Amino acid sequence: MRLCRCLRARATAAGNAPIARPLRHLPGWGVLAAGLVLAGCSPALDWRAVQPTGTPLTVWLPCKADQAVREVPLAGPGAPPVALRMVGCKADGRTFSVGAVALPPDGADVGAAAVAAAWIAAWQRAHWAALGAGVSGGDAPPGWQPVPCLIPGAVQARCWRGPARDTAGQLLAAELHWASDGRWLVQAAVLGESLPPLAHEQFFGAVRWR
Repeated sequence: MRLCRCLRARATAAGNAPIARPLRHLPGWGVLAAGLVLAGCSPALDWRAVQPTGTPLTVWLPCKADQAVREVPLAGPGAPPVALRMVGCKADGRTFSVGAVALPPDGADVGAAAVAAAWIAAWQRAHWAALGAGVSGGDAPPGWQPVPCLIPGAVQARCWRGPARDTAGQLLAAELHWASDGRWLVQAAVLGESLPPLAHEQFFGAVRWR
């Protein structure tokens, strides 16, 4: 099967992860939080391991990655901004992205677990708003449903799938996974047609903490 052959080939080369290109144009916080403009191992899906700069993560992307770092108000109004490190690419009509922020160490005024929960909630609201799917009093926008979380090693996770709109107003599908290992908070996102099962597992289930 082409997907399996490709994944095996990429796995043997994981120690030689490609160097990601820097982003030439950085969008605002809402768009960046929604994911960088991103799918199986078809001719258009060329999986490779990527280590986002400044993070303890290894992720798999199906295309050559862009990277960006932006200070964002994830901690809320009046709080110092935090560095959001993003890596992503676009392939086969889908946008793939992974974002990560470092959590405060245990022993801070508020523990990492409480911060992770609050930041997941804030990140969800920002991302849903950027996707044109605002929240109105509930846990999720209309049409959004919880899905199994696949990122291994997480001590907290929230994962959703639902309808979204791109910047041109086109209706698309989106899937968003947030996870924390107690040190970092990560979001993996895909915007576009749902992935085939093996590719879905390869993207969401292959995030690794180092």
